[in-house]
Amino acid sequence: MRLKILFICLFVSTLIQAQNHKYLNADTRLYNEADTNEGFKGYFKVNARVEVLSAQTTDWSFVKADNDTKGYVPSKYLSDKHNSNQNIVEDSDNPILNGDNYYGGHHLFVTVASLRARSEPNLSGEIRTILSMGEPVQVKYIPVEKDAWVNISDNRYIQRKYLNERPDYDALALTYANIEKNNIDERLKIAERLVELAWNTGYAYLKSAYLVLLDVATDTNNTALIKSTQMYLTLADGLEQPLPQETVTKYIEKASFKIKGVQTHKLIVDLNTVIDTYGQPFKIENISDECGVYYSDTFYHYKNMTLSVNPEENLAEIVDIILDENSVFILNENSIIDHTITETEFIKLYSKYIRTSIQDLHTYTIFNDYGGYNIVFKSGKVYSVTVFNLC
Repeated sequence: MRLKILFICLFVSTLIQAQNHKYLNADTRLYNEADTNEGFKGYFKVNARVEVLSAQTTDWSFVKADNDTKGYVPSKYLSDKHNSNQNIVEDSDNPILNGDNYYGGHHLFVTVASLRARSEPNLSGEIRTILSMGEPVQVKYIPVEKDAWVNISDNRYIQRKYLNERPDYDALALTYANIEKNNIDERLKIAERLVELAWNTGYAYLKSAYLVLLDVATDTNNTALIKSTQMYLTLADGLEQPLPQETVTKYIEKASFKIKGVQTHKLIVDLNTVIDTYGQPFKIENISDECGVYYSDTFYHYKNMTLSVNPEENLAEIVDIILDENSVFILNENSIIDHTITETEFIKLYSKYIRTSIQDLHTYTIFNDYGGYNIVFKSGKVYSVTVFNLC
């Protein structure tokens, strides 16, 4: 009986919490008091979600923003659902940007390199992710105070002072050019920002940015940085001048794997020889495949590979595989990737065939007509290959 009462209480509590959340149906501000003349704490964009902390009056409601800041909003702007009206009157002073080529929703851009996003709105919060210079992030509420915290979705928080409009690469490059030659720390800081901004601007500035970084690395005789920067310069060449997609598709149209002791045909393996060689999988699971892109909904997990399995046909399709002394990835009869290839060697050979991003550095994608392959490197050497199909 006690459990039943507890369940009912929890259900009612959850229902009340859900009822206390509302959406703002227009741009508005979070005011200090229930009076527009008493100043405000920050800006909301339309459809920002707030928690209503007190009963709504005719004119004002006491609410909490997504960064836990409390204040007042006009009650007339609160709604139970999103506002899909395209003719919303916007606050011209609101710094939050609308969707553009870089982000589809309301957002701002990161203005420093390697910014730590935390799990709580304080410096003690766990580091959730590292954001890069020029990366767009979702913003629905922005405080006025520069040191205040902003929720950028998924309960990740960064300080207001690190967000603004999209940084300009040419302006930042000019800043670097005006730094004194002997001010190495400042030059390195701006060079790192240029590199991250170049990644988040498309590939056009990438080579220019890495040349700046190489300049700093050479002046400091930082051999590790020189080596990695030279590798990325090679990558930048390929990314800026990629081969036509039809050329890439033809290059890998017969791609396959070879696994010691296992009968393979392109991506398909004989299930009996897998079991004879590697034994039973350590895990079997069924995964719903709504797109129908996998061979089967049944997946066998081995230490060195994952297979989509059809036991009735005694066949399986390779989903991903760790490359070791027992396996290789064959792009075509003249291009074989085994466990000894380094990231530098790979980039020299395939920079014009691959795609990557700053969010997925050390993972390189080769596309075909229906999906492609993600080739992952760890500690400078190839680690694994994942096969993916587009839905």
